Amino acid sequence: MVMQLNSGETVGGYTRFAVEVDGLGRYTIDVSLPANPPPNKRLPVILTLDGNLLFDLVRPIVHGGMSAANMVLPPALVVGIGYPVDEGFSGFYARRNFDFHGPWAMRDPFGQRVHEIFTLIKTGESRPDLQMQAGGYNRFMTFLADELMPALVRTFPVDADARHTLIGMSSGGHFALRALFDKRSPFGRYVVISPSFHAANGAIAKAEAEYAAQNSDLDTEIFICAGTEEIAVSADSALCGFGAGVIWCAQQFALRGWPSASLQWEIMSNEDHASIAPRGIATGLRAVHRLRPGVHGDELAAAVAALEANFSKPVES
Repeated sequence: MVMQLNSGETVGGYTRFAVEVDGLGRYTIDVSLPANPPPNKRLPVILTLDGNLLFDLVRPIVHGGMSAANMVLPPALVVGIGYPVDEGFSGFYARRNFDFHGPWAMRDPFGQRVHEIFTLIKTGESRPDLQMQAGGYNRFMTFLADELMPALVRTFPVDADARHTLIGMSSGGHFALRALFDKRSPFGRYVVISPSFHAANGAIAKAEAEYAAQNSDLDTEIFICAGTEEIAVSADSALCGFGAGVIWCAQQFALRGWPSASLQWEIMSNEDHASIAPRGIATGLRAVHRLRPGVHGDELAAAVAALEANFSKPVES
């Protein structure tokens, strides 16, 4: 199916599209361009899942006033994938659970707890008949790789062969970490924040093992983090395995020794599941572009020098 991004609505300096995807439903696609995109240059994509929550955080980090004045990150198209507001928060909660996970009966303690939370949300919105299930991972990945990304290339100045970035948090972090080991993924960089590692019956570990059995290298940059206040603080956090996902990833990359892989991980002090997103996104984007202060000193110095040289050029009349 050829997806078209037509009749976008201008919303606060960016463009919003409504699309219908076979087998999945309606989505809201938000797209932001740099204020002054480089002429005759095609851009990589920075795409965030849970666009309803995270697009408004990612966009100012990449395209906001501070970024424009200190343009260290390379110019990029920022894209958010979200769900229609008229579906309510209960619809959002159910849809993302389906999209981000593979087959999962949800009868384990974690799945049962997710159902309990969902019941509270849909009861509060008076939607008692709304149901939630998992199993949409493969279809959602196909949507990203074969429908949305080509549509972005056709509609915006996107470089189809660039190293694109995927951002995911919580259940979206589960999807992003699972996608890391999926050869269909169109992304080469991953910012994974507080992934729900224990969801879907060990799907991430299984995907990694299958990948490692057939491949001796993994060409990627990944930043993965969780907050200290997400670890050993509550039963819900423990069920999700936010910190466990970070440590598991660090250990597996050490065991595999993939020569082309770049992994940075962090347990961020004094952050919980409500506060970690802005810090994780800002740090993660710097990390996967190898421009993180105190870590990538030479690369960052070169980027700053290029920025200063560009500012010092005379303005052409």
